[in-house]
Amino acid sequence: MGFKVRGYTRDVSEDKVRDYSLFAIATEGTEREPDYFKPFNGIDRIKVDIIEPDVSDEDSIREKRKASSPSKVLEKVKAYIAENQLSAEDGDSLWCVIDVDRWPQEQIAELHSFCAQKDNWHLVISNPCIEIWLLYHKKTDLRDLGIQTAKDAKQALDKLEKGGYYYIKYLPLMLDAIENASKADTNPDSYMPEPLQTKVYLLGRALYERMGKVRFEKFVASLPSIEKEILKRKMANRKG
Repeated sequence: MGFKVRGYTRDVSEDKVRDYSLFAIATEGTEREPDYFKPFNGIDRIKVDIIEPDVSDEDSIREKRKASSPSKVLEKVKAYIAENQLSAEDGDSLWCVIDVDRWPQEQIAELHSFCAQKDNWHLVISNPCIEIWLLYHKKTDLRDLGIQTAKDAKQALDKLEKGGYYYIKYLPLMLDAIENASKADTNPDSYMPEPLQTKVYLLGRALYERMGKVRFEKFVASLPSIEKEILKRKMANRKG
């Protein structure tokens, strides 16, 4: 796979000067998915764009659910693609990260059909919710947790760590999650995971493969400083 060169020369036009791969990640959720994947932005050789649903604190629960449905994710993705070029040649990729719970199958199937148009467009689903991916960071088998619903999965996740789930503590365990979730996937050729399974390990694996072992270890070591920077930005946004 070829990547655009670093630095400007007379032989290379400025718009072709880069040596990173773009991961455009469209999320259904507005908190856990963006919080988890945003820290990867800015790592050498990687840029992450989070395509989030249009929701605000003032929106009702019903409106928030509508804004994060697979059909709304598809709308946001189409708008993003219209404005941004994703070059498979340069390792760019699109990832739609959604849950199974509460969504009509036809909406999920429509999003899958769209992503299937390009080899570098991907749909990764968790059944019933993103917490299944997060649980695999610390669990090899989820069958003993009594999870039937998304609410059950959220409660199980919060019980794993004193003080509840915090993404900074889980990111160093991503390789464990990739291994655990991939082993639990009983139908890797299908885009739809079985209950208590997730396809998000495919995105985790793609990020890791682009980084490599050394960069990932440096990323993990830098998480405390990344956390401080993220908290600083959040405080600045609140004051603004």
